[in-house]
Amino acid sequence: MRTKTNASRRPSRRTNSTASKIVSAGLATATCVGLVGVIGIRTAQDSAAADSSSATQSQASAVAIPTSTDGYTQADLDAYAAQLAAEAQRLTDYRAQLVEAAQTLQASAGGSAGVTVSDPAAVPANQQAPSVKKPKPAVSKPAAQAAPKPQSNTKSS
Repeated sequence: MRTKTNASRRPSRRTNSTASKIVSAGLATATCVGLVGVIGIRTAQDSAAADSSSATQSQASAVAIPTSTDGYTQADLDAYAAQLAAEAQRLTDYRAQLVEAAQTLQASAGGSAGVTVSDPAAVPANQQAPSVKKPKPAVSKPAAQAAPKPQSNTKSS
């Protein structure tokens, strides 16, 4: 009985050309730069948020008397309320941008019906928002066409 050895294997035909190495290095570099950019942006956002919350806390009174059973002071609760109000304003602005984008897309699509947007404050918290029904686009069926003639595989000389 004969067994195979490693010497009888064929070498791999993987190519490592200079062009593929350059492309790989370029993609790796772009990925690293993108990751560093994302980390930098997130760090800047976090530091801006920390600065705004520390300014709110410094404006609070110097006397910290707990007002809740969890140990939060009135200043803590006021600072949290201010953060919630700022976040609510940011979300309202973002919603307005989305509505504007939806209306722009609707107009560019040539739709006759405008985008209807209900005020989220008008919807009770225990009731879910109704699902938006999109009108189905009218699809016209192509006219029936005659079947193509079969081609013969024989050569005529």
